[in-house]
Amino acid sequence: VTKAIPTMLEVLPKGCSKALGVSKVCEALGLDISTHLLAIGDAENDVEMLRLASIGVAVGNGCAKAKDAADFVMHETNDEGGAGAAMEMFGFGPQS
Repeated sequence: VTKAIPTMLEVLPKGCSKALGVSKVCEALGLDISTHLLAIGDAENDVEMLRLASIGVAVGNGCAKAKDAADFVMHETNDEGGAGAAMEMFGFGPQS
């Protein structure tokens, strides 16, 4: 049981999480999570994924648990483009 937003509770089968899903996708793609995974989140349901990633980023309006789990916290919120700013900051932006 976890929360994505204050008014919504998520109930998942035992052992299921965003971290598990991301790890399965990375495994299928042959990506090393410890060196090639940038995860961006804002909620309690992102905590495990943020800890798993080589770089975990919380957006500025993320909950305290997400911010504590992240390696880096953006100033921008999700409404201000925090996820896009994080991708640009960590190498996924326009190439010069």
